[in-house]
Amino acid sequence: MNNKRIFQGFIRKTAITTIVVIAAGMLLFTNIPAEYYSPAFPFIVGFFFFVTIIVFYYMLKAVDKRPARFVNVFMLTTMLKLMLYLAVMVVYVLLNREDAKPFILTYLVLYIIYTVLEVGSILKVNKEKSRGTPPPAS
Repeated sequence: MNNKRIFQGFIRKTAITTIVVIAAGMLLFTNIPAEYYSPAFPFIVGFFFFVTIIVFYYMLKAVDKRPARFVNVFMLTTMLKLMLYLAVMVVYVLLNREDAKPFILTYLVLYIIYTVLEVGSILKVNKEKSRGTPPPAS
């Protein structure tokens, strides 16, 4: 399996997801009261986009190096990512208390969306690599 092609496909899938999230956010936030909108929304989306890509790249490399230890790398990476996300959320909320509720709600929804995307993709790659599925013919 070609890692470059897998990674490019993941970037494409993440970019499409991000565009859909931004469009849905713009549509939603233009139709709800301002108190439910977090002005940090575009920055949160960008943050999740880049962290998801970086984590996927790291885990993709881990699958190649030692497939048998992938579960350990996956668990450690997930824990560190969760701690990073929690730290960013707590710092933002402490610095911007008036935006706490809309920020946390937006943050958690985006966390779920990007985590499902990332975990689903890396588990699919791991499954295919552990089976030894040959890459598709060019």
